[in-house]
Amino acid sequence: MSTLADQLARTAATRPAAEAVRLRDTSIDYAELDRASGALALTLSEAGLRPGDRAAVWLDKSIEAIIAVHAILKAGAAYVPVDPMAPPVRVGYMLADCAATCLITDADRLGLLHEDGVNGLSGLKGGVVVGEPYGPPAAGPAPGTQWTSWDKAVDRTVTPAAGSADVAPTDLAYVLYTSGSTGVPKGVMLSHRNAISFVDWAATEFGVGPEDRIASHAPLHFDLSVFDVFAAARTGACLVLIPESRRASGAALNRLVAEERITVWYSVPGALVRMLDAKNHDLLRSSALRTVLFAGEVFPVKHLRRLREALPGAQLGNLYGPTETNVCTFHRVTDEDLVPERTAPPPIGQPCPYASAHLIDAEGRPIPLAPGAEGELCIGGDSVMLGYWGAPADPGPAATAPVHRTGDIVRFDGERGYVFLGRRDHMVKVRGYRIELEDVEAALLTSAAVHEAACVVAGASDDEARLEAYIVPADGVHSSPGELRRHCLDALPRYMVPADFHLVDALPRTSTGKTDRRALAAAADAGKGVPCPPES
Repeated sequence: MSTLADQLARTAATRPAAEAVRLRDTSIDYAELDRASGALALTLSEAGLRPGDRAAVWLDKSIEAIIAVHAILKAGAAYVPVDPMAPPVRVGYMLADCAATCLITDADRLGLLHEDGVNGLSGLKGGVVVGEPYGPPAAGPAPGTQWTSWDKAVDRTVTPAAGSADVAPTDLAYVLYTSGSTGVPKGVMLSHRNAISFVDWAATEFGVGPEDRIASHAPLHFDLSVFDVFAAARTGACLVLIPESRRASGAALNRLVAEERITVWYSVPGALVRMLDAKNHDLLRSSALRTVLFAGEVFPVKHLRRLREALPGAQLGNLYGPTETNVCTFHRVTDEDLVPERTAPPPIGQPCPYASAHLIDAEGRPIPLAPGAEGELCIGGDSVMLGYWGAPADPGPAATAPVHRTGDIVRFDGERGYVFLGRRDHMVKVRGYRIELEDVEAALLTSAAVHEAACVVAGASDDEARLEAYIVPADGVHSSPGELRRHCLDALPRYMVPADFHLVDALPRTSTGKTDRRALAAAADAGKGVPCPPES
């Protein structure tokens, strides 16, 4: 098996003049992507970056950011993408936690790190600053760090013999930080094999080729970006970057899809819903989109029907997998999934060829796989992470591959594969009754008055626990909390009916575009009817 760096080298050799990365009116071809990333890799190596080290990228989505990712991999190191909107303290924690050797950022962000005196800078050996010149203070927290301007770092000759560092498919390729259940960032370690097993399969399964134009909607610190960046490099397709300013605007996304002739799209469902909600959604019907993939959260079937109507000829794919396993199951959306009487989202499907799946009960005991069996989904195979930074994965019994407990409760439905029922930590008890929050949300979404819905549990103790629903009303449809309660009573047992219904303009979003349930829970505990505004 090859490495992620090998894939770019092969494409640059066979399609050097093909457009590789595009942002607005600027683009570079594969020859330049290969040359610039090779030059940056040499600069980083001279600054002290060694195979197996970590290098962080704290930039907006940009051509420079993509070059940086490939450069770090060429140096034999692992890239650590940082949320562009992350506060300096969080960035400092990540830099220190993964013992980053180098940092690639811009002058404004580097200035914030120095002003805040974050501890994570003290371990850096080198760094590259994009944009205007910046002079770190001599008495700053990292006086020994070798800082270089971007132009100087990439404006150098690289001999073809330089190539990439000698790394193995099992070596660390990138570290993605997730908040985890405690809110403390936790680094998920993923190897070249973890990524390539998914990317190679997905490119083949969905027919990605050199004539495709792949939209890059997900930020680099979100695992969905792995498909965008590396499927393009593998196949010679053009990676079309979506600017940060456009990610949250459905109308802007529709214009970009049309203007850039996007053929392949991969995002969270929320982004697609915003595109369908925009007044210019007719642009989708006349676009070049042929493949639309979604992952990260449940796609309500009422909105999935709208997507099918907008793109009647496109293949639609539901991809499933936590960061720790990348994509491990998938399902192609069928007409059966969209029949009018259906209220449940499509299944998450069958395991990908490189993955294995089995069910366990609450005590961790295996559950025999038969139609109707329910339990926690466990995943094994080539896409399962190396482990969490500082805590390698438990390999399980001797001579077996690592297995990851997803924390997701599913049902096995035979030929249709697995059906997602809910997160284990979303299954709550209220007044002694077990409630799956996704079931309540699905019932609410059957109302024509409800555009989006999210449920949380509020209350400091079991005795005080109460179910609360946050509702984004459908345009032009008025509905009161009383009417929503009556709708739920018609569809759900009384114990599953929320105690309160909050009508809001929008649901809060995380930096990856998912519904921010933590923000909703905090708002509910504080007795607030309106959560924090959505993230851009």
